Amino acid sequence: MLLSTIHSQNLLISGLRIYFVATSTSVLIARNVPVLRRTFIPYGKTRTGKQTTSNSLLRSLAKITVPKYWFWHYYLVSVLLSGFWGTQFAICTRGSRNCIFSWLAALDGRSCILWAMMAVQGGRRLYESICIQKSSSAKMWIGHYAVGVMFYIAMGLTVFAETLARPKGSTPR
Repeated sequence: MLLSTIHSQNLLISGLRIYFVATSTSVLIARNVPVLRRTFIPYGKTRTGKQTTSNSLLRSLAKITVPKYWFWHYYLVSVLLSGFWGTQFAICTRGSRNCIFSWLAALDGRSCILWAMMAVQGGRRLYESICIQKSSSAKMWIGHYAVGVMFYIAMGLTVFAETLARPKGSTPR
């Protein structure tokens, strides 16, 4: 059982690290390949309706946009996940049968501090996005939207996965 739990934790940590490296790599590639930079990087007021690429596939993909004001979805996801993880942490540390992730009971104070910081940041940005930010007709590419949502999902997991107490030598390298 312990070996299985360690293996699952290591798979989760490795998967999250692969996600962050792959996302960072794709951004670096897009920023350094001129046709990709012009086609996919601009968003909001820097995004024009004109696409300068002759590649019809890239042009078609670039036309798939969502309203930029959908940024608030990122922060809603963050707040909802912070609530979910906070509830699970409280349930698991009390040894309840409703604990979905038993490894949450092994977390230390660093996890709680990071979780609280993510919850506050998500709540603050959600409030700003809904109540303060002026609405705009600006658009962003659907890829930016998807990466943003996935970022907050991955960060919610990373806060706990990276601070888990693991037996020496079990951390993925």
